[in-house]
Amino acid sequence: MAYNRTEAVDMRRPQGSAAPARRNIPNTRARMAPKPHVVTKTKKQLRAEEFRSTKKATKALVICSIFFLLIGFQIYNQVQVDELDRQLDSINQQIEVVDSENTRLNMELDSIISLDKVDDYAQNVLGMVKVENYQVSYIDLSGGDAITKSGGKIQRSLWETIKMVF
Repeated sequence: MAYNRTEAVDMRRPQGSAAPARRNIPNTRARMAPKPHVVTKTKKQLRAEEFRSTKKATKALVICSIFFLLIGFQIYNQVQVDELDRQLDSINQQIEVVDSENTRLNMELDSIISLDKVDDYAQNVLGMVKVENYQVSYIDLSGGDAITKSGGKIQRSLWETIKMVF
């Protein structure tokens, strides 16, 4: 059921609603807070509790220290890797410079040692001439191996001696 009225309602007076009537409930502020339960501990129990809490704190401190050491070690390793990368880049640049210098020197050497220049140097500076056909003598190696001694005797190999016997 919907109401479309604009009348003011006094909420202090009961209006005959379906809500149950208010009972006499004591004020919660007036209630007394419960008394805390006090536990008395012996000195031995207090020392044991202090030891356990010190042990927990020490364990937490050790774990944190190890954690920070690992982070520090990781940072140190990364710095070392970066330094080695810089050195590697520097060495690679030096290798490139040396390779280009090597290429330049090889080209210069090739231009100096060309056959035309060697031929020109041999003829003009050293006074050498090219070999003529009459200066060439050929050695005939088609004959058998024989050693000639200065006494006119011919020494033959063992194989040649056996051949002559048969």
